[in-house]
Formats: sequence, C-alpha cells, structure tokens
Amino acid sequence: MWHERTRKALALLLTAALALSMFSLSGCAAEDEGDGDGGQDTTTGGEVETIKVGVQTALTGPLPDYGAAAKNGVELALEDFGTFEMDGTTYEVELVILDDKAEPAESAVVAQTMVDEGVVGVIGSLTTGATLSAIPIYYENRIPQISGSVTGPAANETGTDTFYRTCWNDAIQGEALAVWAMELGAEKVVLMDDNGAYAVGLADVAEATLKAEGVETLRQNCQSGDKDLSAQVANVKEFAPDAIIFTGYHPEAGLMRKQMVEAGLGDVIFMGGDGIRSAEFVAESGGEENAEGCLATFGGFPEDQQPGYAAFAEKYTAAYGEEVGPYAQNNYDAFGALIAAIKQAGSTDTEDVIAALQGLTYEGVTGTFGFATEASGAVAKGDIVVEGLTPSNVPRYKVEAGNWVSAQ
Repeated sequence: MWHERTRKALALLLTAALALSMFSLSGCAAEDEGDGDGGQDTTTGGEVETIKVGVQTALTGPLPDYGAAAKNGVELALEDFGTFEMDGTTYEVELVILDDKAEPAESAVVAQTMVDEGVVGVIGSLTTGATLSAIPIYYENRIPQISGSVTGPAANETGTDTFYRTCWNDAIQGEALAVWAMELGAEKVVLMDDNGAYAVGLADVAEATLKAEGVETLRQNCQSGDKDLSAQVANVKEFAPDAIIFTGYHPEAGLMRKQMVEAGLGDVIFMGGDGIRSAEFVAESGGEENAEGCLATFGGFPEDQQPGYAAFAEKYTAAYGEEVGPYAQNNYDAFGALIAAIKQAGSTDTEDVIAALQGLTYEGVTGTFGFATEASGAVAKGDIVVEGLTPSNVPRYKVEAGNWVSAQ
C-alpha cells in the first residue's frame, strides 16, 4: 500500500514536471520568435526587421588609435540613424565589427566574413592597402563599401561602382603638401614612403607637384614596422634638404623624426599627411621637444568649416571622454549616407542601394556631399563631391606644446 501511494505520488510529480517543462519551452520559443530577423513592433503593430552593416576597421596592428576612432564614429551614427521606418516596416541595424589589423591579407578574410554574414553594406576599410584587398570581394558580391579614411588614389583606380569614400582623395592632399613645402621656401625636399599603397600614392603626387615647379627631390622609403631608419637618415643628411615629407603612418614617422633630431637634423622641416597627425606621433618622435613644429595635412575640411563638427565633437567627448579621433566624423557620415541611400532606394537590396548612392545628396557633419559617378580632374569615381574640394582648402596642422593645433 505504501508502495502504491508512493508510486501515485511520483506519477503526479512527473506529470507536473513535464507540464512545467513544456510551458517553459513554449515561453522560450515565443521569446526566440521576437529576437530573429523578423518580428512585430509592439508600439506600432508593424513588422520589425534586423539588417546587418559591417564595420571593417583596424583595432589592433600599427594604427589602433585611428581604428578605434572609426568604430566610435560609426557607433555614434548607429544611435542616430540605426533605427528607421520604411514602407511600414521598422528596420534595426546590427553592426558587425571586424578587425583587419590594417593588413591586406587579413582584410580579404574580413571581407569574405562580411559577405558570409549577409551585410547590406560596409563602413571601411581604414587604410588604403587593406581596402585594395577588400574591394574585389565586395565588388564581386555587390556589397556597397564606404570608407571614411581611405585617401589613397589607388582605391578608386579600379573604377568599381561599389567603393565610395567620405574623405578626400590624396591627389588633392599630395598637391597641398607640396605647395605648403614650397611656401615655406623649400628648394630641396626628401619624399619618404613606407612602400604601402597609401604612402606611395601620396608621395607620388607630392613629388610630381614639386618637380613640376623645379624643386630638387630625393625619394626614400622604409617598411611598416621598421625599428631602425639610420640608413635613410644618413641619406637625408647627405642630400641636405630643406624639408622632408614623410607620407607613411605615425609609428615610422615618429621614429624618423627622432633619429633625424639625434643626427643633428632637427632644423629640417618635417611634414606628413593625415597618417602622421596622431597624438601618438609626439611620443614616438621622442617627446614634445623633438615633435615641436612638425607639420601635417588632412583629408577633409578644417574642423571650423565642417557645419556639424561642434555638435559632433560634444557628443563624441561625452561618449568617450576624449577629443575626436582621426576621421571619426567621416565614418559617422559614411554610416549616415549608407542609411540615407537605403531609404532613398526604398529597399535593402544591395543593387538598389548602390544605385541610390550614385544619386545621393547627403547633409552630414562634414558638409553637404554626393559621390562622383565618373572621374573628373583630381576626383575619381566614387570620391566624395563637396563644394570647396581643392588643395587650398586642405587643413594644415602643427605640433605645438605636444599637441596638434591648426596652422591655417
């Protein structure tokens, strides 16, 4: 009898446990239905769809400061534009952020991963060299790519219809660097690159501009990651230039400046493009004293000529507790332009978005701009088109008391 009562009690317990388990599973299934690509907006009653946008940047490698600024800019744009309505459906953007380490080989892997993730567009890459590896993959898979920092002319020489940029082509920045050196009275100039696509392209333009005006030049180069540039410093000393234009990135530029000062060449004008205008450059050059007076240009309007910069800078500093990093606002605009193209197309089909980008007029932080549909002068297909896009408007900076400040 005791066994019979026990058996019935156990049976009741098992039945209750089974019922509870089925109820729980049913609840989980209902929750899962709301977390997928489709769902219903409980406030409007309309459909909700999640779409993915890739952010291809360099969070490790030689340029994590530039890479983090790009990511931060896109994340701020996500807050402002990441949820939108289109034809009765609410779209919510999910970012897929991947690190290509500014390496061409890694960039191809990242681009294929973005394709596999099913992104509707990509913001990036960060550097010209990495972009050249990614462009064919995005083109073949018809995914629009907008970079906020790739200035190298080579990026648009392929003439694809999937690559766009919200920064300026180095055909403009390179000329501006050369003109600045000549304004400073330089008659002998060393141009030094790091053998990378960005640095070579920028140096080529600057060198051609200088030679056209009769300036004597010497071309030098190094490799990304070099730890000793004494051989190049010796060549520079023998040439005895008035200025050196270093067109690579800040780690090697800082080292070059440090070794030049140590070799007694501290009085030679030291200049570079947007790749050296990093706060890291000061320490890499050996400190404030070595960096004092070094000069740099950048691939966009001066901050005070960007209509939305003040508000963007306030928001950026509030979010990250630091000043705006290089090209953060350009990446913010790149994301905004992509979403505007989707809305203009009325579709998330990437072919429709690509077509919309070619006819887009967008009011961003950096100004009101569109994208070139064909090459014209220094502007290549896919380049930003904005009023005032000339070498005379390229911003100038100098190191003063350990900080980059305007030298306009």
